Amino acid sequence: MTSVAPLPVRSAPALPSSFAHLLQEMIDKRQMLLCDAIRILGATDRAEDVVQEAMLRCLDRSNPPRIDRPTQFARRMVRNLAIDRLRRERHLVTGTQEEPATSIDNPEARLAGRQALRQLDARLRDCPPRDRELFLRHRLLGEPQNRLAAEFGLSTARVNAIIARLHSQLAPLRPEPVPE
Repeated sequence: MTSVAPLPVRSAPALPSSFAHLLQEMIDKRQMLLCDAIRILGATDRAEDVVQEAMLRCLDRSNPPRIDRPTQFARRMVRNLAIDRLRRERHLVTGTQEEPATSIDNPEARLAGRQALRQLDARLRDCPPRDRELFLRHRLLGEPQNRLAAEFGLSTARVNAIIARLHSQLAPLRPEPVPE
């Protein structure tokens, strides 16, 4: 009978101390890193993949840089990997690298929109400055009418009436949708 020699046991290569420290930090702060990735990706399973990928990248490095703040480095690494993954997924779904600047492909519709914006801007410039500011801060910035009323020393009903009046004056300037 022949005897079989046991296979030599290989130990894992020693990690450089900075990445060993980073990897331990990532393990300790795993839940926080996972939350960061979920916030960007919107799904736990995809976020888990990103955190694991970040940890694997720490293991792959043979000559790591000196890391002074491992938690911030790990969070940035996970954030960047999550954003990259999100971009790749969007590219696969839409087939385009970036979202178009405008969804209107029709030149006539773009021209009509620009003209309507110019008319709207001119009409707003003709309004009293206080009324214009009330309207824009409420409609565009979403500031509550009661806060605006207190700031301008007006009643809430008066602020509501000013905004409603300007809205009714500006509504006819909205362009009609151009059929595609």
